[in-house]
Amino acid sequence: MTRSRPSVLLFSSLLALAADVAVADPETTLNLYLNGGRYWFDSDRLDGTPFQGFDLELSDSTGGGGGLGYSITDRWAMEGVIDYFSADIKGIDEKVDVYNYHLDLFYHFLGSFCGAPCVWQPYFAFGVGEVRTEYNGSFGLEDLEEFEGDWHRRQTMINAGFGLKYQLGPRWQTRADIRAFQGVEEGGVDGFLSVAIGYQWYEYPTVVRDTDADGYVDGVDRCPQTPPGIAVGQDGCPMDGDYDGVPDYLDRCPRTQTGVAVTDEGCPQ
Repeated sequence: MTRSRPSVLLFSSLLALAADVAVADPETTLNLYLNGGRYWFDSDRLDGTPFQGFDLELSDSTGGGGGLGYSITDRWAMEGVIDYFSADIKGIDEKVDVYNYHLDLFYHFLGSFCGAPCVWQPYFAFGVGEVRTEYNGSFGLEDLEEFEGDWHRRQTMINAGFGLKYQLGPRWQTRADIRAFQGVEEGGVDGFLSVAIGYQWYEYPTVVRDTDADGYVDGVDRCPQTPPGIAVGQDGCPMDGDYDGVPDYLDRCPRTQTGVAVTDEGCPQ
C-alpha cells in the first residue's frame, strides 16, 4: 500500500509553515522525548484491513515510544514521533502490532521556559502521520484460504491536542499530553493520553529581569517596584537627597536638615 496523497500534501504544508516561522528566530534547540500512556482505538480501526467484515475491534492498549523535537522559536516547535502498541483483538485470541508515527507542530502559549516562576508551559499541538497495523497470526487460515495470515496496512491520520510541560531543570522537562487522531481514508477517531520526559541539547539561557526598568536587575535592586522615570541610586532605590527616609519624588521638603524628624511628606514635624 503506497503512501496516500493526502498524507504527502499535509506533510508538505507543515514543513512550509515551519520554514516560515523559523526565519523569525535563528535560536534553535533539539529535544529528545520518551513517552508512555494509554491509547483508545476507534471501533472501526480494523476497517481497510483483512479483518474488515468480521465485526472485530481492537482493545485499548498501553504503550509508548519517543520523539525528536526541534525548537524553531520561543513559541513554535516541531517534533517527529513514533509510538508502538500491542493490541488485542476483541473476541479472538490474536494480537496486532500498531505503529503510530507522525510529524507535529507545537505552539507554546507562554513562550519558552524562563526559570521561576514560569516553569509551566501549556501548548497546542497538531500534525499528520500514519498508523501502521501489522498482523502475523493464524486467524481464519483453516476455514478461509483467501485470508491473509501475514499483512500490514497503513492509514493516514491527522491529530490535534493540548498539553502542559514542566521544567525540571536547565535541560530536563516533563509533560502531559492528550491527543485525538482522526483517520483520513477509513475515518474513526482514536485517543492517546500520555506522559513524557524530555532532554534538551541546549541549556535554557538565564533570564535577567529588571521589573521596574531602572537599570538595576532584580537580583541587586533593593527597590524593584520603583515607578517609571524616577531617578535611583546605586541600590536601585529612589534618590533621597536629605536622607530623611522620604524619596525625593515624594518629599515636599527636600532640604530638611540631617537628624530632624519628618512627616510622611518629608517635612519637619
